[in-house]
Amino acid sequence: MNTVDRIDRRPQAIMEDSIYFYRWVVTWSRNSPPASAPASSSPSFRLSAGIPSVSVTHLFTLILANMHSLKDILAFSLVLPAALAQFTTKINRAQTADTIPGSWIARVESNELLDTVLSTVLESAGVESKANYTIGGVKGFSFDGDDAILDILESLGAITSVEPDTKVWASVPRGYLSQRQDAPFVNGSLTSQNGSTWGLSRISHREPGANDYIYDRSAGKDTFIYVIDTGINTEHSEFGGRASVGKSLISGSDGEDDQGHGTHCSGTAAGSKYGVAKNANLIGVKVLGADGSGSNSGVLRGIQWAVDNAKSEGHIDRAVLSMSLGGPFSQTTNDAIASAVEEGAFVAVAAGNEGEDASNSSPASAPQACTVGATTREDSMASFSNFGSLLDIFAPGQNITSAWIGSSSAVNTISGTSMATPHIAGLAAYLIGLEGPRSPAELCERIQELATKDVIENIGEGSANLIAYNGHGALPRAAGGGRGGEEF
Repeated sequence: MNTVDRIDRRPQAIMEDSIYFYRWVVTWSRNSPPASAPASSSPSFRLSAGIPSVSVTHLFTLILANMHSLKDILAFSLVLPAALAQFTTKINRAQTADTIPGSWIARVESNELLDTVLSTVLESAGVESKANYTIGGVKGFSFDGDDAILDILESLGAITSVEPDTKVWASVPRGYLSQRQDAPFVNGSLTSQNGSTWGLSRISHREPGANDYIYDRSAGKDTFIYVIDTGINTEHSEFGGRASVGKSLISGSDGEDDQGHGTHCSGTAAGSKYGVAKNANLIGVKVLGADGSGSNSGVLRGIQWAVDNAKSEGHIDRAVLSMSLGGPFSQTTNDAIASAVEEGAFVAVAAGNEGEDASNSSPASAPQACTVGATTREDSMASFSNFGSLLDIFAPGQNITSAWIGSSSAVNTISGTSMATPHIAGLAAYLIGLEGPRSPAELCERIQELATKDVIENIGEGSANLIAYNGHGALPRAAGGGRGGEEF
């Protein structure tokens, strides 16, 4: 395939001029710069002080596709400063305690540019992409590089933005991840489950203090909860064959949970004893390792895999992403959440446990996510919970008992907005099964509409004073009638 064939459907004159000018650039870079740029026979190529006014998008794509060395790239950046000014690369080089040294996440505008940058620019600069991601309109890649590489990428302008890759953590306060083995509760098979956890009781009663969980028998049937976390102990008796390993983004891991956090969250979302949506399917997407940490780039790949899988399996409108994790603010992560929601997936995210405004962390600060804060048994905001105007809902998050690793009956009692989030992920699946699919935004609004209002004490400034409520397990169905009111 010749050079022109690579950019089919481009105007012929622009292609000819682009080729002509590129040959001049290469000659200039490999020998000595001529006194002036060559004149063009085509009226589409007008020179002003040696700088072309040809369509920069077409020229840029073509030239990058034909570069063969780092010298070519540097020459291009020197010869076309005015053209490259039309592309702005925003590089955030700030380093914090949470950044992964020398690791970066880059964004591009199109798949065409993504392919070009990966196949030409990085290769010429001696850099390999660690992973690529496309989540709806969010496209990019992660890579390792030093300041010299960033300088090259910044001068080229082919990349929209570059930000440091950062560590992400399971959203539990430090010290809460120690294992404790308790005897599991006895599971009732009725719509009223006696002896439930206080969290399940709280979301099915308007007042605190109950000890049973009241829920509709549909219980999230035919819904799919993607737990983006440390994996799932799929052999646990809580899941009864409804849990599976979907994908591991941790090197050397088969996707099973080696930490416990993901299993705990899965149990709260959809366990048979400890879960909100007891008939929902669980898919583990492992992005956190045995120490409960991972990378932001790994989380992006986990989001992409979950969305792609839900779409390919035909259940994106019945898919819930549960993300009990967080790290420093990342626009790329927030945009990835927005794209997942735009594709049709409901996304529940933890507000975080720093006791500060959730706007400082991601994905908690993603406006399109349903962001969850934590409450105590006494209906107080948990002291560790983040807060603020970006929070959509609160749910029980202190001293929550659920499944764990180590055996098929292991349990643990821990705290965090990580524990509050799967209550909402499970409630979202529960409402989809009960009332039918709706858009993610409408579903988050439905959860807010049902919530118990204005009972949380010591609530953080700007936070919505709403505790999750399932409608007492007897919500009006979206179609075909059904029961109404608060009865079971």
